[in-house]
Amino acid sequence: MNVKILYLYPDFMSLYGDNGNVRILERRLKDQGFDVEITSRTITDTDITFDDVDFVYMGSGFESNRNLVAAHLAQFKDSLVKAIDDGVPMLFTGNSYDILGDKIVISKSDDIKGLGIFDFNIIDQTEKRYTGDVVLEDEEKRQLYVGFVNRAGVPKGEGSLAFEVTKVIGNVPLTRDGVRKNNLLGISLIGPLLLKNPKIAESFVKIICERKGAEYKEISYPHSEKSHDKTKKALLNAEV
Repeated sequence: MNVKILYLYPDFMSLYGDNGNVRILERRLKDQGFDVEITSRTITDTDITFDDVDFVYMGSGFESNRNLVAAHLAQFKDSLVKAIDDGVPMLFTGNSYDILGDKIVISKSDDIKGLGIFDFNIIDQTEKRYTGDVVLEDEEKRQLYVGFVNRAGVPKGEGSLAFEVTKVIGNVPLTRDGVRKNNLLGISLIGPLLLKNPKIAESFVKIICERKGAEYKEISYPHSEKSHDKTKKALLNAEV
């Protein structure tokens, strides 16, 4: 059985080893017995559709690249929204999820229009970057997620943000982060996310199996699980 992964803008949005998320998901899906096809789309493509894909991924990029991608992807918003409403699993890591909000505020007179799928804005600044290790609490799934944040802006509009920030080691001024709708997850964590957070990887594989009508096989990934547990313990015990 074939699974099709759509990797959006890998040439523009793939900093910090984020392409590792695609490789990790590919490995897990192959372990489930699927044949995995990875296709990509970028700003030179005149048509992007989401009708026949099983998973969509976009990673983090330079802010200038993010802004270009936001303008390009806006042409295909209707197809993207339909796929989200249909429950297609999607993952947007780092600052790629910025474009899912209403706008990105660069300065008082210069805004980048977002897709408006979620009710938040990103407030960018240029004097310094926000960097640090972060622990997020997923209250819905009763899970803690860990990872690194490196971004120029922060989201404003906390009512639409999915996760509570419970620990920061660094200068990241976040209290909440990330978005969730149906099977879409957007989150600031980078590095790659799915290695340090095997429960997120597992949840996407389970969703794909269910949508394909395949039985999910329980498979252990001890190195990933150990990495998550070790990082979580170190961050929670660290003095701020």
